[in-house]
Amino acid sequence: MEPESLQNLFDLIGTLRGENGCPWDRAQTVEDILSDLVEEAYELQWAQAHHSAGEVLEETGDVLFVLVFAIALLREKDPAFTIERIAAHAHEKIKRRHPHVFGDAVARTQIESLSHWNRVKEEEKRAKPQQERSFSDIPGNLSPIRRAEKMQQLAARSGFDWPDASGILRKIREEVVEVEEHIASGPSPELVEEIGDLFFSAINLSRFFHIDGEAALAKANAKFAGRYTTMEELAKRDGRALKDLTLDEMDRYWEEAKKRT
Repeated sequence: MEPESLQNLFDLIGTLRGENGCPWDRAQTVEDILSDLVEEAYELQWAQAHHSAGEVLEETGDVLFVLVFAIALLREKDPAFTIERIAAHAHEKIKRRHPHVFGDAVARTQIESLSHWNRVKEEEKRAKPQQERSFSDIPGNLSPIRRAEKMQQLAARSGFDWPDASGILRKIREEVVEVEEHIASGPSPELVEEIGDLFFSAINLSRFFHIDGEAALAKANAKFAGRYTTMEELAKRDGRALKDLTLDEMDRYWEEAKKRT
């Protein structure tokens, strides 16, 4: 039996999906709801970074509701698909992947912890020989940054990795040169490929230092947005609009904005 608060959500979804319920809710599929779950997770992440505790609570509730909705749809096909079964599976899996907490292994750093996690995960995969290997386990609908990170991590675990960051930096410089060469010869499909290679190498650098690429890019986005907004405000203070400024004038406002943010 689910906790009362969760059971109330399941009952609510049952009503929405019922004969006299909501046409939109009745039409939803698992695929539809999982897509919504990804969107709600992004909204929760944004609220946590930028808004009040009340908004975080609201967005967390949205994530929980959509997750329960997905479980309810899966339960329509398999009544045994319960919170209790899901929680038990998660408990067993997470405990097994922490041998440095629940076993004899030792982890003194985050990197050592991840090493134990990945080793146990790899053992689990080897126990399922019928599954395809390499990148087939990486969801194809991850964001390109997340998928690149996962692919690079998997390759690194097999030993296919740079010995230090200098190799990645050299690769980034090589990719910049190749982009410049293709720009010089005019836009082409190859330019798209070379820019993609440059992105991939930059993601590899953040992965090498265990930095979340999406989080790093999100910070860069926020920094740019803050400085650009400040630049607009400084220009407005002087009775100017950015669209009427020369590039040199905008650069001066940009440098002033950098000092203030």
